[in-house]
Amino acid sequence: MNFLQDVRWLDVALKGVALILVLTIGYLAYSVVSVQSQERRGAPASRAIDNLIVAIEQNPDDIGLRLALAEAYAAAGQPREAIEQYNVVLELDENNPDALSGLGLIAMFQGEWQVAEDYWHEAIEALSGGQFSGLDQRLAVAFHQMGMTLLEQRRYEEAAQYLHEALRIRRSASDTHYALSVAYREIGSEGNQRTFLENALMFDPGMPEANYDYGLLMLADGDVAAAAEHFRTSAENAPPNRREPHDELAKLGPFEDRISEARRLADGEPSAALYEARIAHALEPADLEAAKLVAILYERVGETRDAMDAWQAVLDIAPGDADAASAVERLGQQD
Repeated sequence: MNFLQDVRWLDVALKGVALILVLTIGYLAYSVVSVQSQERRGAPASRAIDNLIVAIEQNPDDIGLRLALAEAYAAAGQPREAIEQYNVVLELDENNPDALSGLGLIAMFQGEWQVAEDYWHEAIEALSGGQFSGLDQRLAVAFHQMGMTLLEQRRYEEAAQYLHEALRIRRSASDTHYALSVAYREIGSEGNQRTFLENALMFDPGMPEANYDYGLLMLADGDVAAAAEHFRTSAENAPPNRREPHDELAKLGPFEDRISEARRLADGEPSAALYEARIAHALEPADLEAAKLVAILYERVGETRDAMDAWQAVLDIAPGDADAASAVERLGQQD
């Protein structure tokens, strides 16, 4: 079983790639784009490679050109050629952190975890100790990727140490908070797992993995309504091949039972009715009756802010709904 594929549906280990590109480390996620590149042979990536090769023939020791060529090869799904260029950079500049990071990412994509670990060690050493290292986003990425590499090797406590170092530089990195929640889950520290899941969701409310894991915690707490809502968010943001949140939602149905119970309790027990209505709405988010019942019941129990959000959800389903428009205007005047 590939640990990263199992716990991170959207490649948390490699989300740093986008940041790396901005910072000119530049390794493109070739495992994602290589198919597209192969379908567009002779398109921009190939032209970029040809142009860079010509430029390097004229300036063979230009590190910037070599790094750019490595990136272009990676984008075209040619890791072997990218590795060759990164190695040339290291011949020119022995501790070049951009080349070390590029090689570390390639090793991760290829599942060579010990190799990746060695490169991240070297990259961290090259990037540490400078006057502004505490602000260097490249160092944050290196710490994060080292943590992910150690997670893959099930060295959870070591992974947590590196991930914490990444957060010292990038405190709002939702992927790092989520990775820490995984590390603490595997260590057996549920309190820390919960804390870092909540942090991940604060910075990225739609993250499917964090919503799914948090939904499981809510189920364990006995809060089925909250669990259902997190499973719904997870289901709507997860890749099509990840069925786990859909399966958990199915266990909470059927929808008709939940909405019928909400109707039955609405007049005499609004809090209990709201609980059932929230589950029904999570099961069938496009059902107008369930959405309106949630909004009505939030108002009835005095939860104005939640009621406003719920009425907005009604308008998302039925933009012309008069009840929802009136409620939004009324509640807006109460703020």
